[in-house]
Amino acid sequence: MSLKPIPIMISITIQDSNDSRLLPYRCLKGKVLEKDGIFMAEGEKVVKSMMESGCRIASCLMAGDTITRYKSILAKMKKRGLPSYIASDKIIESIIGFRFHRGIMAIGYCPKKLSVSTALKKQKRRLVFVALDAVNDPENVGLIVRNAAAFGVRALIVNNATYDPYYRRSVRVSMGAIFGLQVYYEDDLASSLMWLKKNRNVRIIAAIPAGGAIDIAKADFSGNICLVFGNEDKGVSRSVSRICDAKVRIPISKTIDSLNVASASAVFLHEAFNDR
Repeated sequence: MSLKPIPIMISITIQDSNDSRLLPYRCLKGKVLEKDGIFMAEGEKVVKSMMESGCRIASCLMAGDTITRYKSILAKMKKRGLPSYIASDKIIESIIGFRFHRGIMAIGYCPKKLSVSTALKKQKRRLVFVALDAVNDPENVGLIVRNAAAFGVRALIVNNATYDPYYRRSVRVSMGAIFGLQVYYEDDLASSLMWLKKNRNVRIIAAIPAGGAIDIAKADFSGNICLVFGNEDKGVSRSVSRICDAKVRIPISKTIDSLNVASASAVFLHEAFNDR
């Protein structure tokens, strides 16, 4: 699909659900959007976070009866020379395929995909990363992103078996927190983590629910660290596990085999935050 800039500085009322300018809003399945290098932001909080972050925005779409509520967003879109599409609830429902509850959506351009070894600059401050190893539930990805932002992490590393944090549901669940994180994309996560160990003195700490791991209360989260969270069923991959400096577990009741990966990330990130 084409997203050529439209030099219009006013809101545009949409009368026809087949209007070609709204084609991106019909493609709500994340993989289709990702292929075109764009992402969807939904809801007032997420769209505002998107604007404040400096993300490149293509357009926004809002229900006609919400214009007063979102007048500040309309003003910012107008100032940037970007189109704001206004439509009735019925037309929007026809476009996106379901009942529209959030009042506003926006299309943004995904940031350039960077890797750690080519893009990470030397920093004097402490480095704290979160790495996702084949986390394949987009809602878990979004929750982990939000947890990371809440506890001061500013960089996320994902491999190609992990859902893109800019997938629609991930962005929505993160509540816009993704816009404050630098995302690094890696084909070979183990090699990238090894590069961090050798070149940035980063210790790799994996969240492991199984035996053989130390209890989280005894873990050292000081210095430069990367916390690795693995697949919801299989955990951290063997290739990553082999290069870890520490494997850490959260003691829980024997009646439960493990925590959800997003829940576990909150516990780990809280501990790391306290260690700082």
